[in-house]
Amino acid sequence: MQKGILKSTSTLMAILFIVFSFNSYGQDIVKIRNQNFTSYFSKSQHIPVLVVYALTPDMFNCIKMKGENGIKLDTDPQLADVTDLKDDYTNSLFEDAQMMSPDENTCDKDAFTESYYFTNVMPMPKNLYKELWGKLQAKEIVKAKKFKKVKVFSGTVGRNWVIGHNHNVVVPEWCWKVIYIPSTDEYLCYQFHNIEPYVPKDNLANHKVDINTIESLAGVHFVNGVISASYVTTTPNN
Repeated sequence: MQKGILKSTSTLMAILFIVFSFNSYGQDIVKIRNQNFTSYFSKSQHIPVLVVYALTPDMFNCIKMKGENGIKLDTDPQLADVTDLKDDYTNSLFEDAQMMSPDENTCDKDAFTESYYFTNVMPMPKNLYKELWGKLQAKEIVKAKKFKKVKVFSGTVGRNWVIGHNHNVVVPEWCWKVIYIPSTDEYLCYQFHNIEPYVPKDNLANHKVDINTIESLAGVHFVNGVISASYVTTTPNN
């Protein structure tokens, strides 16, 4: 009888622990909607765990760029208390990498400025950011031009170490991106080890994976171009 009581108590404690963990994680992740992207930003890690956006040619294919020159990375006014991170990237070994490129927001002045908010930024090795990540962002633009619309999901997973003297910005172990093409119901999925030494002959094809790999890595699920996770409200626009 006593063993049964202890077993039931242990099971209950395990369930409560899981529920508490999910609730705590959910409370840490704040959903921030900007004009052209939605960020799920971790207040404790000071990076987005997920950035979601739809991309259409009218967002970047204008005759004259409407974004201002000289825009710098800045605090997101919607989450000012934990996104004042300008000094944390200074003299670190990592680039302040934007999840959604400013080049995808050049037809609207406000959207261009918002792409420089830290709710759209993660620490990434310079070569990865300038080479493969940049090529992947260019690929999104090509796909958006060809298919008129794509949805993009960009995320971070894990923790290697931290940067910054004030806020301990987490350097994630992995970063990933999924490009969804609604007209063909196709997923283009890429996964990168965020501290892997740079190889000059590396290319995007070496980092292409299937959707199941991303779902397993990031703890998310995709159905018809809609993502679901413990911290995500499942809506078509996320």
